[in-house]
Amino acid sequence: MTSTDTQTIGVLFAGEDPETGPTAGSLADDDRLEVTQVRDFVAARDRVDDPDIDCVVAVHVADGFDGVAFLEAVRQTHAELPVVLVPTAVDGEVARRAVEADATGLVPSFAADATETVVERLHSTVPTYAAEGDTRMPISDLTVEAERRLKEQALDEAPIGITISDAENPEEPVIYMNDSFEDITGYPAEEVVGANHRFLQGPGTDEEKVAAFGEAIGERRDAEVVLRNYRRDGSLFWNQVTISPIFDENGDVSHYVGFQMDVTERREAQQDLQAERESLDRLLDRVNGLVNDVTSALVRADNREEIEGSIAERVGTGSEYAGAWLGRYDATENTVEVREATGDCEGAGGTTLSLDGDSACVVALREVLEKREATTVDEAEALPGVRDGERCVLVPLTYRSTTYGVLAVATEERLLDDREQVLLRSLGRTVGASINDVLTRRTIATDTVLNIGVELSDDDIFLVDLAAAVDTTFEQEATIADSQEPGVLTLVSTPHDDAEAVVEAARAYDDVLDAEVIVSTDDESVVQFSLENSPLVDVLSEFGSRVRSMRADGSTLELEVRVGTEGAARRVLSALRETYEDVELVAYHEDDPEQTPHGFREELRSELTDRQLTALQKAYVSGYFEWPRRAEGKQLAESMDIVPSTYHQHLQAAKQKLVGAFFEE
Repeated sequence: MTSTDTQTIGVLFAGEDPETGPTAGSLADDDRLEVTQVRDFVAARDRVDDPDIDCVVAVHVADGFDGVAFLEAVRQTHAELPVVLVPTAVDGEVARRAVEADATGLVPSFAADATETVVERLHSTVPTYAAEGDTRMPISDLTVEAERRLKEQALDEAPIGITISDAENPEEPVIYMNDSFEDITGYPAEEVVGANHRFLQGPGTDEEKVAAFGEAIGERRDAEVVLRNYRRDGSLFWNQVTISPIFDENGDVSHYVGFQMDVTERREAQQDLQAERESLDRLLDRVNGLVNDVTSALVRADNREEIEGSIAERVGTGSEYAGAWLGRYDATENTVEVREATGDCEGAGGTTLSLDGDSACVVALREVLEKREATTVDEAEALPGVRDGERCVLVPLTYRSTTYGVLAVATEERLLDDREQVLLRSLGRTVGASINDVLTRRTIATDTVLNIGVELSDDDIFLVDLAAAVDTTFEQEATIADSQEPGVLTLVSTPHDDAEAVVEAARAYDDVLDAEVIVSTDDESVVQFSLENSPLVDVLSEFGSRVRSMRADGSTLELEVRVGTEGAARRVLSALRETYEDVELVAYHEDDPEQTPHGFREELRSELTDRQLTALQKAYVSGYFEWPRRAEGKQLAESMDIVPSTYHQHLQAAKQKLVGAFFEE
């Protein structure tokens, strides 16, 4: 309330304090301002009617107190009450509504010296009252000149571009522009006033959107569009333009108020997002057929050669890439032999690449094979078959920790997408799994198989080192590489009289993820080791070989494996000698082709899922099928980290397939 004694101004602060700018407390620091803060919208609206309120500061928060709506509500009953709007963010809609509701001032909370500006506005719009009593002096009581200056100041300092056009003139010339309009467009007042807004348009301006303004003017209504306009220096910007008609006392449109906001950054962000979506759509369209074709080719292939040929043919001659070649990796020779080459890379066929070189491309190829990660070579012309100016994606063909080769995909730079590397990497793993599968099936189906017996002596062999540490021996019962789980499960039997001591000793090894006793009797125990990796399993799986038996004591690992060909046998021995210090060949003989039990087992194995096979193997080696049972289903379920009901489902399904295969004609 204003009085002659204190000369204070009663201020209603409506809403919460903004994070920056004027607050109820900062305004109260001025001795002439008596500030009352009301945070609730309805309560603040009621408080406006109190005689001690001389003016209002209304905070506008987009997701909080609606200061613009509050201003509009105040104007319904207090047309002349000074109201300063303090928005925390300003756009065309906020500015338009503020002007239409006759805001005394619009001071963004984030503006420099916002608090001082609000205080100055309050002092200038609420004058000192006469001595004869408390009387509110509304803005209309100011002189015409003072009122004009006040409103013009509010428009001049608005943070968005504002123009006023004369609607009674057919050319609708601009009769007013604020400072922000010049900041946005670069045009000074002397070039704007008297001109039509068309000077902002150019070749890139959408004529349909301009026409929308014409329709709105003809229908005497508001309109808002985003136009591509031109600054004075010729640069383009996206302009969010809002126009509103102003009506005279006869109901005719006398003027138009225009609000301009530079939304270039927002528009470009939207365009970038749209371009990203379109790019993803194009990628999916391009590669969808490739994925389907590769999958079909892998299903039809009966051997490794067919896999290599069909993959290179589809990738290299399709519409997606310029060319491709597929190289077979020989770890013993440290080479990559290009077995298939198509498209632009057709001339690379038959090339053998040594991985001992130090050129950038050879280093990249070597790293791809060692790390089993796809990479892009930008200057790839040193790679066989890749033309000058093309880029090349090198994709390892892997299964678990075994690398079978590499697929080189030549492509134009503009077509390369990071997401395609993800797709190609996935295809590489799929191809690697298929190669592993056909190599395994070749060992099973071949008319002649070779059995190799070797003795390995190396301190780094886990079972050998553990056997020495606890003074025992181990016989392999099962080795399980579950495709759904990382690592390798190894089940062994041991005559050690304290199986828990064996487990505790095993858990001290870095590569052992877990260890547990599956079952124990007076004579022996079955122990399960979960290993992070197994170099031995990796070597054997790479060449499609199978372990027939394995025994470890404190000094030696005795191993008997089955392979399909003499070449595979030589490669297995070579790989074992590269991996372990001392490898001695103790047996090498050819089995009679009538090894039907083995063929039966392997055929059945291919019918079982990983979990069914695991459940069946654990039940067998743990004495679950004996009577009385040496192990219960609950124990076996816990060892697989599943509930008993799920374990019995896997076991029952496996038994059904086993019995069905036995009685099948």
